[in-house]
Amino acid sequence: MFYNKVPIPDVDSEAARAIVAERASRSLPDPATPDGLAMLRSAADHAPRAEGAVDKLIPGAAGDVRIRIIRPEGTARAVLLDVHGGGWFGGKPEENDYANELTAQEADVATVSVDYRLAPEHPYPAGLEDVLAAVEWLLDNAVSEFGTEKLLIGGNSSGAHLAALSVLHVRDRLGAIDRVAGVSLVYGVFDPTLTLAERLTTPATPVVNTSFLRATRELIFPDTAAVLRNPTISPLYADLTGLPPALFTIGELDPLLDDALFMAERWRAAGNEAEIDVYPGAIHGFMSSVPPLGKHAQARINSWINGHMSA
Repeated sequence: MFYNKVPIPDVDSEAARAIVAERASRSLPDPATPDGLAMLRSAADHAPRAEGAVDKLIPGAAGDVRIRIIRPEGTARAVLLDVHGGGWFGGKPEENDYANELTAQEADVATVSVDYRLAPEHPYPAGLEDVLAAVEWLLDNAVSEFGTEKLLIGGNSSGAHLAALSVLHVRDRLGAIDRVAGVSLVYGVFDPTLTLAERLTTPATPVVNTSFLRATRELIFPDTAAVLRNPTISPLYADLTGLPPALFTIGELDPLLDDALFMAERWRAAGNEAEIDVYPGAIHGFMSSVPPLGKHAQARINSWINGHMSA
């Protein structure tokens, strides 16, 4: 089934609702101010770290790019390129350590997370250039470094936007889309001009609302809507034919719900395999902020990866 409204019988719904209510009561700092930007970026410092993670420097368009590697205990069946979220102006690879460690353990997949340059100090597309450098490095070095030529590409939030663009880069510029076994895009941004659900938020919308979304998009993409709808910026408007199977993960209360619904349907309409998991009562960022739901969703993603490794 294409659309899957995920039943979660083992999750304490009252506890999950309490977390959502608490998140909805917070006001987000303004990333356009130095203090607000610093506060938003500091959130990534508190994420749990994986003991076995190893950092490595690879060449990039503007100097070395740091990647963070987590390996499975045995032979890697594939390598997942992971692109962290953070609104293009925040986040770091370490914040995905927990999820990537689970993927390594449960799917026997090595993970490579990219420490890409952040706006506004490094205007877009600087961050995308670093992600593409990691993609190209993996295509050249996956066999020698990890013993497999098979790749997966994934990302969350703004990282899903960069991940989707990197998939198109592999197909259009590198001619190596057959190396990519699957794509996992979690509460992604696929149209920076704002989809309908993003425009219809209220001040009570949990985590992010329209005013915050508009402010961040203007900070990151200071251009007109017509320019932003170019497929090189907005993957929703790209030719999506000939792409690998994809799993989209999104929360029912997430303002980015339309992004996921539209992108998944276009992915499928282009002749590709696509599934979308919609989590009832879940907010943007729920995989890290609402642990019961996040654990369930990560297990589902890893199960999906396992299925496509054996396909």
